[in-house]
Amino acid sequence: MRAEDWATLGKHLVANATTLESIVQADEEGASKPEIMTQGIMWLIKQHLVDEFEGSLHPSSLLIDLGVRISSQRFELSAPDLQELLVKIEQACERYLSAKDVSLAEAEKEQRTIWLAVRQVVTHLRDEHRATTEFIEGRYGFSPRFKDRLRDIRQAVERLERLAKTLDAFEYTKLWSWCQSDRTLRRLLLTTLHSAIMRQRTRLGDLITRLDQLGVTVRKRNRMRQVVLAVESWIQAGNMPELDGILDRADAAEWPCASPLSIGGYLHPAVEDSQAIDDMALLIHALPAPRVRKAVDDPKTRPAARVVPTELEVVEAPVPFAQPHLEAMLARLKEQRTPQSASRYWEGNAEREYGVNVWLYALDAYYRNLVVVAEKTEKPLRYVLEPVAEPMARGIANQVVTDLTLRIKRRGE
Repeated sequence: MRAEDWATLGKHLVANATTLESIVQADEEGASKPEIMTQGIMWLIKQHLVDEFEGSLHPSSLLIDLGVRISSQRFELSAPDLQELLVKIEQACERYLSAKDVSLAEAEKEQRTIWLAVRQVVTHLRDEHRATTEFIEGRYGFSPRFKDRLRDIRQAVERLERLAKTLDAFEYTKLWSWCQSDRTLRRLLLTTLHSAIMRQRTRLGDLITRLDQLGVTVRKRNRMRQVVLAVESWIQAGNMPELDGILDRADAAEWPCASPLSIGGYLHPAVEDSQAIDDMALLIHALPAPRVRKAVDDPKTRPAARVVPTELEVVEAPVPFAQPHLEAMLARLKEQRTPQSASRYWEGNAEREYGVNVWLYALDAYYRNLVVVAEKTEKPLRYVLEPVAEPMARGIANQVVTDLTLRIKRRGE
């Protein structure tokens, strides 16, 4: 870079320092784009220091690493390796828990270190997903040969598989043990880091499937190209295709297929050809007359008649299956003032023909219906039904709900 380039970079960084701070400190969804995109922001996007994705601005890995390098004490370099970042997060958690009761400033410093490491992991995974998506949408990359294209696809699959294997180290139980019931660490490690890793793991599985399909497509197109070149060479050698053998086959009707023709045409006779014009006029007169829809009778001419309304039979709606049970749980919640477990309630009040899984489905559906009615009537519910789910397994985005907890709604919810 020349001195002018460094001066341009410094000028845009100084002019957009506040915007860059909001972009780096934003969550995974990114920072919203400003109403007026300045020349400096556009220059940073052009230089890939800031990424524009789905209407939001995201920091690039280079910008995150640069920010960590500048803000780190003792000139600590950030390690881009996920294993190193995991070790860094573990050590920072230990230092944070030790300094929390001693020095507030030291605890905030370690909390900042944990947040930056978590941000690096999330940004690194997002960059990997974006780069692989661009590779797939660009099809075979820039390799001209068939073997090179398959090699690029195979290497991309192996890269994603290694990344997915590395993410196994970020397991839920390990991160949960580092938190030690600290709300700040639980928010950073479980809510932010682990949730982002599970989403990216699912996306990695989808990308591996798309890469496998891309490899199949490359092989099919290469085979079609070989067949076309072979037929072209055979015809250019002076050979003539014989259709008798194909037409004698039992499935001959499936081979010589003509493209369907639409029924229609255009009449453009020459202006000086009087005979063609007369023939066209006779053809138009011979066409059937267009269909005419009958006019509706004028309502004023209709005789007046009395309309007797029919009485509809009112049928009372059956009581929902979960309604009496939910009312019983609410009564117990009002009496004890402690959260109520739906599965424990069902152990003592279960109906023989229904298991606990049917009970949880029915209770959740009835509660969702009550929420919709409350939104329409603008009368919010005073209680909340929360699911209790198991941790998501690797490669699966669904969670198994094992219980539903009924509790009183907190202020502000």
